[in-house]
Amino acid sequence: MSREISDELTLFSQELQRSLSPKVLQQLAKEVGFVQRTSKYQAKDLIALCVWLSQKVASTSLAQLCSCLESSTGVLMSPEGLNQRFNPTAVELLRHVFATLLTKKLSTSQVLSHRYVSQFRSIRILDSTTFQLPDVFAKTYQGSGGSSHTAGVKIQLEYDLLSGQFLHVHSGPGKENDRTYGSTCLQTVQTGDLCVRDLGYFDLNDLHQMDEKGASYISRLKLNTRVYLKNPNPEYFKNGTLKKQTEYIQLDMEEIMHQLKPGQTHEISNVYIGKNQKLPTRVIIHRLTEEQTRTRLENHAVKEKKKGIVMKERSKRLSAMNVYITNASPEDVPMEHIHDLYSLRWQIEILFKTWKSFFEIDHCKEIKKERLECHLYGQLIAILLCSSTMFQMRQILLTKKKQELSEYKAIYIIKDYFVLLFQSIQKGTQELSKVLFRLFALLQKNGRKSHRYEKKTVFDILGVVYQYTTCQKKAA
Repeated sequence: MSREISDELTLFSQELQRSLSPKVLQQLAKEVGFVQRTSKYQAKDLIALCVWLSQKVASTSLAQLCSCLESSTGVLMSPEGLNQRFNPTAVELLRHVFATLLTKKLSTSQVLSHRYVSQFRSIRILDSTTFQLPDVFAKTYQGSGGSSHTAGVKIQLEYDLLSGQFLHVHSGPGKENDRTYGSTCLQTVQTGDLCVRDLGYFDLNDLHQMDEKGASYISRLKLNTRVYLKNPNPEYFKNGTLKKQTEYIQLDMEEIMHQLKPGQTHEISNVYIGKNQKLPTRVIIHRLTEEQTRTRLENHAVKEKKKGIVMKERSKRLSAMNVYITNASPEDVPMEHIHDLYSLRWQIEILFKTWKSFFEIDHCKEIKKERLECHLYGQLIAILLCSSTMFQMRQILLTKKKQELSEYKAIYIIKDYFVLLFQSIQKGTQELSKVLFRLFALLQKNGRKSHRYEKKTVFDILGVVYQYTTCQKKAA
């Protein structure tokens, strides 16, 4: 292994050690009141159980958790004794550790070198995932179905696709509104950011604020949103005052769609959206192929049956097209790139898939609220550590080895190393570095992305792979 790679992994080891060593955790425990007297069950044991070892605190029996704890740490406890340790101070400690890790931003501070590097300093992707809980939690975590008797959790995540940094993470009741949360994330939006969000976060006021901050956005357009062009020949009153109702001409989106051939894309520049706001933007219309339209209508039919809703006929007709809006200039982002850039949003869906398949964050039985919240924060800490490690390894593998890492493969490989990472953190930075060196070698050998599929990867869309492939060809 080269000296540069060794140095970078050593620095990462030091960061992990400064955040999760037994000494640091014990100090945090004192600050939040988790430690009030000398006990065999310490902060490092809570973190071990909820983050590194079990991963199933909300669904595994207390007896099994006690067995896992004793075999890994030597701490012997009764099931009831452990259950009592899942208390408000334990929740507060885990919340504090998660907030600290989130603030420190463990992942690499370097961003990918890509074709949009002069336009965007970050690509912010915001989305949420929900899962059901036993109905006993309905009072605290009301679900999204509208019934006061159903329970569910919604986790919001906004992260920078380029650096891997988690920008905002929030867990709450499943009924919480996406659009409301999206507005709270605007506080940290800066000039040069590109914000990619789905329709659940669509809000014209939010888009206006992004524009005011010097940030760019790419979003789908809600089909009931009005689209206007400035009227080149408005009418005036005799005194010269403009007749406001003639200032804009509303476009018929359905008529425009029918003018396009299946698979064709068309842009309308200098348009205004919103009946009252009249937000200036670019509109890109893509008519789906017949097969894509048929698939979408089939999905709509399943959704209607599942949720007991009836979709309007006009909405069904308009579902034959995708309508994107962006304030990025055509010079910065040509029309042909809009769909691909918006599709980057699916990267967060891959993350959510790993949360449920590898970390089983959605697994829960009837337990007390504090144990559930220890499970949630423990899983979020584990996910943050796993993602941070993955992005760190991805950056090194790309810049030093000119290879592309599969995020999905990397997540489960890193998770398999959690016990080793936990054991090495107890011993110190040197031992932790050795484990990270082993992990990097494994990822380099078995974690690379397969290019057997025709679907574009993130690096393809951003032009990262192309740049490095070109460099390699020149060097040869």
